[in-house]
Amino acid sequence: MPKLDRVTKLQPPLISMGISLAAGGVGFLYRPAFAVSIVATLVAIVLLVFALVKPSESKNAGTEMDEPSTPSSSSGRDLESSQTHLGSDPETGFITFPVFSAILEAKVATGRRRLWPVTVVQIHLTFNQAFEPSESETSAAVITFAALMRLTLREADVCARIGRSRFALILEDTDEEGGAWVAERVQVAHVRSGASMISKISAGVAGYPTNGAIPSELFSRSTMALEHALMAQDEPGVGRVVVAPTVPYKG
Repeated sequence: MPKLDRVTKLQPPLISMGISLAAGGVGFLYRPAFAVSIVATLVAIVLLVFALVKPSESKNAGTEMDEPSTPSSSSGRDLESSQTHLGSDPETGFITFPVFSAILEAKVATGRRRLWPVTVVQIHLTFNQAFEPSESETSAAVITFAALMRLTLREADVCARIGRSRFALILEDTDEEGGAWVAERVQVAHVRSGASMISKISAGVAGYPTNGAIPSELFSRSTMALEHALMAQDEPGVGRVVVAPTVPYKG
C-alpha cells in the first residue's frame, strides 16, 4: 500500500482515538463523558481494523467474481488457452470462445424476449489412435470436419471452435431435443463422408429455458452433458449424444 494511502486510512481511527482520550479525561469531571469515551474507543478499533486490511485481498476477490466464464473440462484433454483469444480460429474460420460467449448472451436475451428456446451443443472429436495421426494430419481432419458442419448446419446456426478438437453450437429457436437431433445429423454426415481419422463424435446438449436460465449455466450444463458422453468412449458406435437433465447432475 502506498505510504500516502496508509496515512489517509489511519486518520479516521486516530481521530476517533483522540476523541476517546479527550472524553476519558473530561470524564473525571463529568461522568457521562465516559460513555462517549467507550463509544469512540469501539469506533476507533473498528476503523483501525479496516485501515490495516490489505486492499489486494478484496481486489482479488472482486476480480475472481468478475472474470468471464471460460470453457472448462474436468477431463482436461481438450481445451487450450489459444482458443480463448478474441476473433476467429485460423484453421477453421469459426469464431472462438469469447465471441461465442457474447453471441450466446445476445441469443438467450432474444429468446427470453420472444419466448423461444435456445440450445447449446458441444461436440468433441476423438481421433483413431490406431493411425497415430501427426499434428498436420489432425489439423487436416479438423478442417475437413469443420467444412462438413458448414454443409450440415443451418446458416442461422452459430458454430465456434473452443478447443483443439472441440466445437460449440448455438441453435436459435431450437429446443434440447432438436439440438440432439442436430448432433446426430452431424454424426451421420461424418459417417457418410467416409473419413476414418475421427473415430468418435461425442456431444453434450443443454437448452434454454429447460436446462438453464442464464448463458453461463446453459454452457456449464452442456459441458457436464458432454463429460457424461465422453465416459462412453469404449462403447461401439460413432459416439454418444447426451442431453442435460432437468435436474442438476450429482457429483
